[in-house]
Amino acid sequence: MIPKDTFKTLTQRVVDKKEEVLKFSRSKRPKFHCSDWFTRQLRNLCDITALHGYSQIVRDGYSMLERSVWTIAVVASTICAVTLLMISWSWSVETPTVTVTESTNYPTWNLPFPAVTVCNLNKISATAALSRAQTMQRPGNMTAAELSALFRLFLHVTGLAQPDPVQYRLLHDIMLTNNLEIPQLMGEFTPPCGTLLERCMWKGTQWRCDNLFQVVNSTEGLCCSFNYYGLLKDNYPKKITVSVPREPRRVMASGYYTGLSLLLQPFAEDYHSTDVASYGFKVMIHSSYDYPDNDAEIKIVLAGTESYITLKPTATYATDNALSFDPTLRNCFDRNEKVLSVIQRYSYVNCMVECRAATIYGRCGCVPYHLPNNGSLRNCDMKDMDCVVRASDRFLTAVPTKNGSVERLSYTTIAPPCGCLPGCDKVQYPSEMVTGTMNRNFTFNAMSFFKDIELKNQSLVHIYLADLTATRFRMDIYQDWLGVLASFGGILGLFLGFSIITGFEIVYFFSIRVLFDALAKSNARGNASAADRRY
Repeated sequence: MIPKDTFKTLTQRVVDKKEEVLKFSRSKRPKFHCSDWFTRQLRNLCDITALHGYSQIVRDGYSMLERSVWTIAVVASTICAVTLLMISWSWSVETPTVTVTESTNYPTWNLPFPAVTVCNLNKISATAALSRAQTMQRPGNMTAAELSALFRLFLHVTGLAQPDPVQYRLLHDIMLTNNLEIPQLMGEFTPPCGTLLERCMWKGTQWRCDNLFQVVNSTEGLCCSFNYYGLLKDNYPKKITVSVPREPRRVMASGYYTGLSLLLQPFAEDYHSTDVASYGFKVMIHSSYDYPDNDAEIKIVLAGTESYITLKPTATYATDNALSFDPTLRNCFDRNEKVLSVIQRYSYVNCMVECRAATIYGRCGCVPYHLPNNGSLRNCDMKDMDCVVRASDRFLTAVPTKNGSVERLSYTTIAPPCGCLPGCDKVQYPSEMVTGTMNRNFTFNAMSFFKDIELKNQSLVHIYLADLTATRFRMDIYQDWLGVLASFGGILGLFLGFSIITGFEIVYFFSIRVLFDALAKSNARGNASAADRRY
């Protein structure tokens, strides 16, 4: 039996020995340094990764100069890749949408035939003006012919004449005495559509012209328009309103026999006031929902000629993905995103025309007779004409709110003029015209079209589609998520050899691998403790 003192001595020695072993093991355990750990992990990653050039930096047997060369190459490639990624992203942000040619063989029967607005170059009938002047109260020393000549001042609203306040005031006083307004007189003085249009043929069938044409207001004054649906309420006679199609007419073929043919009577002997030094007509070709404006395709048809106007329409539409962007980003409005006050459907032309009306109303307190008015705004009188003419540059220019020349207007830096943006869906009608002197003495066709008509100064116009196919453009997003992934992946793969697995390797070495290392060390310490306990 071991003495008690001897047992205590042996136990104390064992404890001391154990503490000595533990102290020695702690002194031998390396201290953790973050920089050393990061360097070790990075070296291991470079050694096994598929990224181009990284393994060369840490490869054994290379001199410091070789490692430096590879390091410079890798850094340069990384900088190039990051730069191109930034450029690609900026393009996606600055141009979120792109317009591409979807088809050059889009069937034209899917597109509406354009509106055709015919305006006589003669704005005032000499006979009608003289007849009205004879019935009006005039100053004692003024003849009816002199008063009829004063009516030319109505056309100053177009901004092509010098202001004459004295004559404006004189004509205003005369009209005030006779309780007359400019729109009323212009309605009387404009040559009526019934006499301007002598014969009308649509798709090879002769029609009454008043069944096809209605009187509309335009920037040229009162004109006769075919296939125009921009008004909230049409101007057709009530008895034929039910026979007017609810939507714009279309054609199923090409060639002038399948389009619109018009025989126009200029009445050269009745000319009073024109803005073009010629006899004939202005033919405006535009979308069926666009206000007849100078933005349209305008052709001058001279008296005594036969003209062939061929149309080559183009259509543009926006996809649902493009419409999901804010209008300021895609730079266009859908037809239902902005409501206009006078015209039925939104378009850039309609918005700008209403803006011109609002601009001149804000400046002069009235709206000229040739601009749209919903009836709530005062029509301009002759006393307002001086203000209208002097402010014409404010509403005749493409940007009504600007009165000076500018080098560039960008929607990205300033608000769009009048809050107007181009329409996302639109149809345009580029055209070409061939004209020759009309001579029907030897023709054998379409004799019924000219029956009982003595051809003298009339103009014959054919408006038709040039082809059965049209060009259609699609507005779409510049890049979707798949496109961004492909673009970024292509750049990173080209310069660095980067892939999804490579990205997983980086994450693995600095996250998952750390957990496995910590777990392995914990197991090692547990095994050491168990050995110590056994000891």
